[in-house]
Amino acid sequence: MRRMRAALLLLLAGLPACDGCDEAPASATTPAPEASPEDPLAAVRDTPITEASLRALLEQLPARRSLGTPAHLATRAWLQQTLAGWGLAARLLPFEWGGRPGVPLANIEVRIPGAAPDAPLVAFSAHYDSVASTPGADDNGSGVVVLLELARRLSAGGFPHELRLIWFDAEEPGLLGSGAWVEALSPDDAHRFIGLVNLETMGFTDRRPGTQRLPDGAELVFNPGDKGDFLLCVGNLASAALTAVVGDALAAENSEHFRVEVFAWLPGNGLVLPDTRRSDHSQFWDRGLQAVLLTDTANLRSPHYHDASDTLETLDLPFLTSAARGVERAARKLVADDR
Repeated sequence: MRRMRAALLLLLAGLPACDGCDEAPASATTPAPEASPEDPLAAVRDTPITEASLRALLEQLPARRSLGTPAHLATRAWLQQTLAGWGLAARLLPFEWGGRPGVPLANIEVRIPGAAPDAPLVAFSAHYDSVASTPGADDNGSGVVVLLELARRLSAGGFPHELRLIWFDAEEPGLLGSGAWVEALSPDDAHRFIGLVNLETMGFTDRRPGTQRLPDGAELVFNPGDKGDFLLCVGNLASAALTAVVGDALAAENSEHFRVEVFAWLPGNGLVLPDTRRSDHSQFWDRGLQAVLLTDTANLRSPHYHDASDTLETLDLPFLTSAARGVERAARKLVADDR
């Protein structure tokens, strides 16, 4: 365990997670280990993330997934079925909320074990519920399908560190699923916890000048420009090292249709800029756990936020594909034992 923790410090200092990782082309992801011919899922895992693979998942994802609706329940069943098809056992983690008594709520979690029971623990998340009357393609269908692609690509496991993939429920009414998950985190798991990468509203762009707004006061310390053409990678000061690793992995995808902007210096738990707290990662900040948010900034850019127009047709799939590949690269770095 001591060697693993030393390796973690090196990793979070931004060193390469494996020989040759940083020499890969910007558009490529680290390939999974070659599987044996007897492995029926090898071809599924080895197929890279593409616009077509993301589109196929977005087309299958039920729309209008607000709590208690048929689509909400159908989404939960679809996620479990899809993950099972890739050989992954999805755990259903029910919880209750007094605001909607009798409505079944549940997080969905996949655990990919590390090399040892006390291996460091990394988590990636996305919420699968939506507000009423919106298809929810960007919020948060984009995060849901990127997390699914991550599950598919890393489903073989075999990593030194443990990976948990979590689809949170009931984010929209108040970060309820993530709060329940963090409250249930055992002391042992909290001790092993490296951090969370939260995928939230990742697929909308508008490259025209004047389309990107910032929260009041943010421009004093952060100025990405006024074009809505970037993915924001944001963390608080306590998560700065984790944010740097994730930001570097995403920056390897930078191209004419994708760029990442990193802001890793939020003091405390982000209360100075409340807009940075508007997703499940803030439940982790509030409990002293490292967490990073990846987002297209939602209503600070998109006119479709929480609207009936939040449809697949409004998404920038080349942008989302680059983001997904960057997320995979980040995950592979974080679950590697960089000894």
